[in-house]
Amino acid sequence: MKNLFPVVSAHDFLSPDNLFDAFFNNLMPSQNGAFAVPKVDIEDKGKEYVLKADLPGVAKEDVNVTYDNDVLTVSAQHEEQKDEKDEKHNYIRKERVSSSFCRQFAVRNIRKDDIQASFKDGVLEVVLPKADMKQIEASHRIAIK
Repeated sequence: MKNLFPVVSAHDFLSPDNLFDAFFNNLMPSQNGAFAVPKVDIEDKGKEYVLKADLPGVAKEDVNVTYDNDVLTVSAQHEEQKDEKDEKHNYIRKERVSSSFCRQFAVRNIRKDDIQASFKDGVLEVVLPKADMKQIEASHRIAIK
């Protein structure tokens, strides 16, 4: 149904690079939500890493954050509510569907018991406090006999 009303401008034909970029941008379309991947920033603030993810339209209850085996996982699943009473719709275009995503990041040397997450205005923020490097080096040091 997306192709019924294609939007093409003269700008699309200016260079082959634009066509190339558009092709790969359409591989993971955000319109249907099935393959949408949130934009994420991870900042090193010295004693901690701070991850911020844009999750517009996602409810806090639908977001899941875990940290296991040095991997931070951010996922969400939204199920479309179906109204059983009104089965006949006159949609010209329907893009809002059930969707899910899962992103994983390898983040080592984190104090997992001190991780904090907050969600406000569609932005997820996860604070990952770094472990003390002296303790990490000491715990990995093997004495040679």
